[in-house]
Amino acid sequence: MQRQRQTRIKRGSRVPLIITVIILIIVFASVVVLTTATKPMRTAKAQTVAIAKKYGKVTKTTSFYSSNLGKTYYSVAGTTGKGKKVYVIVAKKGGHVTVINQSDGVSESQVIQKVNQTRKPKRILNVSLTLTKAKPYWSVSYLNQKGNMCYAIYRFDNGKLYKLITNV
Repeated sequence: MQRQRQTRIKRGSRVPLIITVIILIIVFASVVVLTTATKPMRTAKAQTVAIAKKYGKVTKTTSFYSSNLGKTYYSVAGTTGKGKKVYVIVAKKGGHVTVINQSDGVSESQVIQKVNQTRKPKRILNVSLTLTKAKPYWSVSYLNQKGNMCYAIYRFDNGKLYKLITNV
């Protein structure tokens, strides 16, 4: 009788160990999946920052943007060694680099404010700097009050609405 009790105790102590091992496997798999999923964007950011340092003379970066409306562009906001604030926009295909002064147009926060006032979104999903016909534009993706995806594209130089795509 005593032997049967000891056996039961041993079997019962395996359950927490098995649960712990399963939880560790799930956590490890989640970390691997997340790392793998974010690697392309991390690589794009690192390459864009390197290009901004080389061609835009950027010494300190403050923001990174990604835009994909027909063509993919990666952008970096930063400061040059002389203290000048610039945006560096890099085309994914072909690697064409455009450097613009931040003071030559509206800021990200001004565009967000404009979208909030005029479109009244449920939630802003992304704001990015892009090029259209070789000119810089702010692209804002958001969810409207009905939960539909929308895009508003504003001119960088004056902040005027260029294009509106609703209910995507």
